[in-house]
Amino acid sequence: MSVPRFFWFMLVIAFSFLLKIPIITASQKIISSPKTERNKTIAIVIRSQQIAAYNEAIDGFEEGCKGMNITVNAIYDLKGDTEESKRVIQAIRNREQKPQLILAIGVLAATLAKDQFADIPVIFCMVINHERFNLRGANITGISSEASLEDQFTLLREILGLRKNVGVIYDPKKTGKIISDAINVAKKFEINLLKREVSSEREVDAALKDIINDIDALWIIPDGTVITKDSLDAILKNTLKKRLPTFCTSNALVKAGALISISPDYAYTGFQAAQLAQALLNNQTITSLGIKQPDKLKLTINTHVAEMIGINLSSLRSRSDIIFYHENK
Repeated sequence: MSVPRFFWFMLVIAFSFLLKIPIITASQKIISSPKTERNKTIAIVIRSQQIAAYNEAIDGFEEGCKGMNITVNAIYDLKGDTEESKRVIQAIRNREQKPQLILAIGVLAATLAKDQFADIPVIFCMVINHERFNLRGANITGISSEASLEDQFTLLREILGLRKNVGVIYDPKKTGKIISDAINVAKKFEINLLKREVSSEREVDAALKDIINDIDALWIIPDGTVITKDSLDAILKNTLKKRLPTFCTSNALVKAGALISISPDYAYTGFQAAQLAQALLNNQTITSLGIKQPDKLKLTINTHVAEMIGINLSSLRSRSDIIFYHENK
């Protein structure tokens, strides 16, 4: 199954319709009237770029703040650009109303907020494999963008039935900790992990060929060495040919041709961030709540792939937490 080039671009930016919400550039700002701001905690949002998944999180955050003493005063868009980031930093520093809390969405926004605003509580979310970016600090709270390993292996166990062998390809420099943690979790679920290390994209195809005849499913983890346009295309084509289920933590990969993903509910992630914000504001002696797991997850299944590899989905049709995706032909 080929992944077209235009689709790969859409995958990188979460390939969905852009939602229309107010954008604040470095040269603009929104300030509510003194009446609406009185006795309210001023929060701002810094977004790495304009994509649908991030916007869902913002919507959830704004909805969550409605029932709290928090007002979202401005949304800054970094446009995925370091020069724009500099302008945004200056715009925030020049604000008349200083923010009392920052929600940072995406890795660029999260790293910028951590580095530039050590005196303001920062909550980050939507950062894939956040442990790689050292997003910890006295003022940093975060929500992981991946389901816990226990949640992932619970779903894997359900899919596999009596089968046990799960393959995974990874770059130890990028996702070695995920794999070391997964080894013990897999044992609890009586799953045998067949691991193959790679250090470059060129090695992925050989690693897959080395294990593909010995596995019952392939677990695709968020590893930048493994998940590239060409390697993903090869992975999905070869696993489909072998009628092997592919399991991941990104609904974007399901739309690209993987079978199933378990991932956070993006809007609820924003709502959870609002709850964490309220917890921080209710106790001024606490500036960080550490890194939290997402409170609400969703499953996405590619029904076309399920049909092609012979998986019956009838028992899942009534579940409300599953999104069934069927690619257009």
